Amino acid sequence: MIDISQKPLRILAVADLWQGSNAYAFVRAFRRMGHSVRTAAPENFFPLWQRKALRLVRRLLEPALVREYTSALISEAKDLRPHLFFVFKGRYVSAEAVRAIGDLGAVTINFYPDVSFLAHGKYIPEALPVYDWVFTTKSFGVADMQRIVGARSVSFLPHGYDPETHAPVELDDEDRAKYECDVSFIGTWSPKKQKLLEHVRREMPSLRLRVWGAQWEQARPILGSSIEGRGVLGREYAKAIIASNINLAILSEARRGASSGDLITSRTFQIPATGAFMLHERTDELLKYFREGVECGCFGSDEEMVGKIAHYLDDDQERRTIAAAGLSRSIESGYAVDHRAARILEKAVEIRSLRAETLPA
Repeated sequence: MIDISQKPLRILAVADLWQGSNAYAFVRAFRRMGHSVRTAAPENFFPLWQRKALRLVRRLLEPALVREYTSALISEAKDLRPHLFFVFKGRYVSAEAVRAIGDLGAVTINFYPDVSFLAHGKYIPEALPVYDWVFTTKSFGVADMQRIVGARSVSFLPHGYDPETHAPVELDDEDRAKYECDVSFIGTWSPKKQKLLEHVRREMPSLRLRVWGAQWEQARPILGSSIEGRGVLGREYAKAIIASNINLAILSEARRGASSGDLITSRTFQIPATGAFMLHERTDELLKYFREGVECGCFGSDEEMVGKIAHYLDDDQERRTIAAAGLSRSIESGYAVDHRAARILEKAVEIRSLRAETLPA
């Protein structure tokens, strides 16, 4: 068996391919490290239709689409003979595909980024126990996966920032006109997030609050003028963060199958990496990565959040000092996705080595 620790790997990756995608960040990190990466993007097989009627058609077609995707993944693996089959989340990656690609000699690893693994269809919980290893970005996710689906080879690995996307950038007048505000939140709607932002709006009616992300049409009229009605992606995401005096990091609540809501999230690392100021929901896990009042601001209630917003808006110098310290901590402590990718490759090499030791002489 070849020693893949001493040569570039062949990697077959299931990942979205748009800039700013956390999945694509891994693809680029693997390539920066000198590895050969072929992608099998789900967006090429599963149409991203938005209209209700078309979404219904997609649901009806899903079993056939998954069968087609399974065949395509196995065919790609037979051609490439990858050392590593890397799956980011893998909503439509079947257990059949994981087994077949593993049987071809690949180490199969899933990087799972969400709070719940039961909220995105049947294929994820069926496939998770089949992978050689699963990395979850939720510390509580290890026990959840072991308890509910019997996945035994699981460990915690947090998100990281993408140095090609989440980095300081100079804003021009057009950028400032498009994104500038006192306070922003960037992320998908949820009831908890809506409640917190409504409290901010009621208590601070003159605040320049802007909200980007999906599904915010569900919010009540009190937030209407603050909702942008779209997401911000890639470098535009970084610009929107930098143009906001205060970036809120509100965590998602628990969903079906999850024993907790988020304790940290991708924003935890992406906001400081741009050199911008982050006001984060306080958790013990957050404080392992950033020091409160030194490298980020924190809040533990809606009242405290409003008080901290008022405090930091009144002190530009303190806000800028904390933002600069957060950027330095991100770089010096190795929070870039490259360090997460290296851990995944170390695990792949470890598993391959263990297999080699068990082969008959």
